[in-house]
Amino acid sequence: MRNLDLDEITDKIATYASDIRYADRNHLQIKITQFFNFLYEQPISNRTLERISEDFKDLNNKRIEVKKSHNRYKESAEFIDTLSTREIQGAFAYFEIKDKFEIERKFTNFYIELAYEWYEASGNYNEWQELFKSYFFEPFIELIEWYFRESKIKQEYDYFSREEISQIEHNFENLKSQISKLEFGQEIIFNETDEIKDLISGLNKKNWTEIIKAKFNDMILGKIISLETAELLIKTITGENIKLK
Repeated sequence: MRNLDLDEITDKIATYASDIRYADRNHLQIKITQFFNFLYEQPISNRTLERISEDFKDLNNKRIEVKKSHNRYKESAEFIDTLSTREIQGAFAYFEIKDKFEIERKFTNFYIELAYEWYEASGNYNEWQELFKSYFFEPFIELIEWYFRESKIKQEYDYFSREEISQIEHNFENLKSQISKLEFGQEIIFNETDEIKDLISGLNKKNWTEIIKAKFNDMILGKIISLETAELLIKTITGENIKLK
């Protein structure tokens, strides 16, 4: 499968999530495993999972410590009580599902047993499945959606969230008025910057910035625009002082 942009991968995750929510218990293990394979194969979702690991590193270390404890029953209950927000619950859920995913040999109730391991689920497997969805799957999906919707870039390999894309699209509106004031080369600059805008939902910050620099350097070499004007327009787009030379 080709690399999907933010809108495409959001739609795809929604489809996977819906399929898993209503899956028969006998098929749940296969569907979740396929879903995680998809998440790791796609650059945007894979980087999002890396960010969860980075942002919730302390939580994960504590989780691992609890699982190794000789008094796990007591410490597990205390640890669960520290999951004070839906986001923390989602990160915890990701780490637990990930551990299961990385085990090669799986069986029908493989993932839903997390409900028993951490929440002492009673009843039959169908009730375990419902608890698994409530405490693990749904919070995890919500956390991914939050990163897609409103997270802020911390590293150059991060991808833009919808909130950041919306701000940059506003920057492009301001760019239009600047370009219209130039004496010549307006149509070429409009076309080149439109291409830059179209790429934002599919590239990380580093790659997107490199394309911006390459396009403006080409226009400088073609004497369509001066270095000073190019750097000014780039600042309007990105909000950053990016030097071309």
